[in-house]
Amino acid sequence: MISYEFLTTQKIEEALNYLDKFSKVHILAGGTDLLVNLYKESPRLPDFDYLLDISNIPELKIINSINKFIEIGPLVTHSRLINEPLIKNNFPVLMEAAYTIGSTQIRNRGTIGGNIVNASPAADLLPPLIALRAEVELTSRKGKRVLPLEEFLAGPYKTKLQANELLTKIKIPLLSDNYYTDFQKIGRRKALSIARLSLALVTKIDEEGIFQDTRVVPGSATPYPQSLPVTEEAINGISIFQINLEEIGKITSNEMVSITGERWSTPYKKPTIAVLIKRALERIIKEAKTNE
Repeated sequence: MISYEFLTTQKIEEALNYLDKFSKVHILAGGTDLLVNLYKESPRLPDFDYLLDISNIPELKIINSINKFIEIGPLVTHSRLINEPLIKNNFPVLMEAAYTIGSTQIRNRGTIGGNIVNASPAADLLPPLIALRAEVELTSRKGKRVLPLEEFLAGPYKTKLQANELLTKIKIPLLSDNYYTDFQKIGRRKALSIARLSLALVTKIDEEGIFQDTRVVPGSATPYPQSLPVTEEAINGISIFQINLEEIGKITSNEMVSITGERWSTPYKKPTIAVLIKRALERIIKEAKTNE
């Protein structure tokens, strides 16, 4: 049986004091992963002496538009991401990803901060957040630091969050005009599926129909979600009327394998990631042509 002392707070400052005062503190937010792992006594759980419940800190539940960014508190639930007008209107790719997460009950409890800090290779929100160039604000008693989300991730289930730090904000820069987004996901089953493979695509299409500033980020395809720069470069500069989707699919597949090497799952994932990038591009091209 795992033993620990339970701490709770309704203030960021008090949470930071706990993190500064005690060692081996584990954070409880939505608890959708943590409570299951506690019940199972999962070996994935870190060694901790204190469990700090931050779920009642109001400042960590905000969604605001400030200085060309949308700022999201880490305690914002997946359900709120789906229903929040600021997210719907500015980042539909994030809303689409949130909608694919688990059941209604999981979406009502699970949080964006938990999805980020857990850093699962299959985390549904990480690909769209990275593609949107999200940043994370990390706060300790010594001050704040901001990192690009892609840099914050250090490996599967690993981040650069320090023991005395709290994730206090996710910042996403607003997209300018002519940007299009899409999210694709394949799971083992439709209900409650954990992503077997997913892909977020963000791109700009100029007035001549040319792809620019393309961002491609798969989930469950690499050890942890990360951009595919070779694929992005292959799409940039191509016209929506001339792009060879089969060729882009091959480039994406090969880039994935160049990162992971040949694995037992490669015969499945290699053709499937090609399908996902082609589907995402097809949807975006159709939308762009409709908007002409």
